[in-house]
Amino acid sequence: MNLFNIGSMELIWVLLVALIILGPAKLVQFSKSIGDLLKSSRRWIHELQNSIDINYKEEDEKDEQN
Repeated sequence: MNLFNIGSMELIWVLLVALIILGPAKLVQFSKSIGDLLKSSRRWIHELQNSIDINYKEEDEKDEQN
């Protein structure tokens, strides 16, 4: 597994340290917050890509008409 250029062992260490620092209850809450952040970021990026695609299509149509 190579997530963000982090190997499996490094990921396990990061999770263990987070568990020790945050505790089990806060770790779950923190994980949910990170998940929500990633979900909204993906949605924002997708919307941005769609708007860029629409703008390029409009520009192409204008160029074809001229």
